[in-house]
Amino acid sequence: MKLSYPVKNDNLAFNLFESIQGSTMEYTYRGSFTTKVTDTILSLTESNLQHDNVEKKIRKRVFFIIVEGLQNVTRHQSSGASDELAGYPGLFVVQYKPDGYYITTGNLIRNSHQDTIKEQIDKINNLDKEELKKYSLKVLDEGEFSDKGGAGLGLIEIARKSGCKLVYDFEKMNDEFSFFYLHTKIIDFVGKEAIEDADSIKRIIKRHKILEQENILLNFIGAFTQDTLVNLLSITENQLQGTVILKMKVFNLMVEILQNIVNHADEFVFNNVKGKHAIFYIRETDEKLVFTSGNYILNHKITDFKEKLEIVNSMTEDQLSDVYNETLLNFDNESDENPGLGLLDIKLKSKTPFNFDFYKIDEKFSFFTLKIYINKMKDGLEKYIIQEEDDTPEIFLDSKDGVIRFKGKSIPENAVSFFKPIIDWLNIYKDEPADKTKVSFEFDYYNTATDRQLVKILLILEEISKNNRVDVEWFYNTGDISMLNDGKKFKELIDINVEIIELVDEDEDDEDDDLI
Repeated sequence: MKLSYPVKNDNLAFNLFESIQGSTMEYTYRGSFTTKVTDTILSLTESNLQHDNVEKKIRKRVFFIIVEGLQNVTRHQSSGASDELAGYPGLFVVQYKPDGYYITTGNLIRNSHQDTIKEQIDKINNLDKEELKKYSLKVLDEGEFSDKGGAGLGLIEIARKSGCKLVYDFEKMNDEFSFFYLHTKIIDFVGKEAIEDADSIKRIIKRHKILEQENILLNFIGAFTQDTLVNLLSITENQLQGTVILKMKVFNLMVEILQNIVNHADEFVFNNVKGKHAIFYIRETDEKLVFTSGNYILNHKITDFKEKLEIVNSMTEDQLSDVYNETLLNFDNESDENPGLGLLDIKLKSKTPFNFDFYKIDEKFSFFTLKIYINKMKDGLEKYIIQEEDDTPEIFLDSKDGVIRFKGKSIPENAVSFFKPIIDWLNIYKDEPADKTKVSFEFDYYNTATDRQLVKILLILEEISKNNRVDVEWFYNTGDISMLNDGKKFKELIDINVEIIELVDEDEDDEDDDLI
């Protein structure tokens, strides 16, 4: 089989991989920042720092700056934004280059705050090491503190720990908000001279625009290890607010794709570092989640590998299942880590064809890219199930039977982000609802941020009720006047049938019986 290589490379995965400008590792996260997400980002960074044998002092400084940056994004993400920008994704990027680590965070800020931020950073940048130390003590002793944190104390400490100037930029979003980029460099060993790269933040902004345009949620470029796999899975788990079914599909598919890179990518010297260098990213559309991977492969392997991919692509689901079982029971292979088995499993789980290419690098290596997608709504609107946690309620949405249920506490870190997929589901459901929809709200407690999302949900239900029957039950515990009043409020606010139901504690009933 003669291989044909594309003359012009218009492959997004390869272009993103090539454009990291001398980095040997780049991790980008774009989305909502919660405590769980930030913890797993730190774990991912830690595993890569240890893998690269970075000095302990440098690891501590990198960690400190990442923590400060992530806390800043968490405090300020979309705070008070209008519906147009509500839930707008924040940004975190960490890069490792030969001259050090580059950390970039991004979040929405009010345009009215720009001048204050500029003044703070410009003042910090004009201070030397000793002056920064004195200024830090002064702000700590005299600074005014607010619910958003100290008066620039975090910025001062980032500058002190990094030993470099803070670089920043603003991209106007609308008349009220801008996107604020904060870019920091940490030299990779003590005593090394810091060399400023004025264009570094411009490249980050350019890449961020590509991520936004393609709606890429997570992007990792670097040498893949088992620790990388585990942490990428963990971050995805905490980011996805999809159905239990969809999460299972995503996880099963990600495990196989990432495991394929870890086990079967060929080592390549990239930017003077040898390893299984690869790229993996997830992008989302209204209908699909698209998984793309890219890694180096030895040219002499391509003919056989391409033939395998084409055979797997041509098989029906029954044929795939039969071959998978046969391969599973075949112990004549020299290795149990059979790449053919992984490909069959990926195809069975995704139920969609592979899209792949090989891009010739030199006479020895090519870059293999694989794109796979899953339909979010393949067989119509799936059941939407979220299990109850300490700060989020149980949610059950069943389009077939017309059952919608909310139960438990609702105090998520970011209510807009948490409820968005639910509202998206309801907006699809309203186009073809069941003849009768039964809705129940049984909250122990919810915060004011949830209150606003409930109004959005009830307005969609009101729209459905114009042509189909919708019955809403609002439950409250005996003595919970606040929840009772909320039910009355929604009943008056929304033109829909709302029945307010008291939940009597069974233990109290038993006590009353004893008194008779």
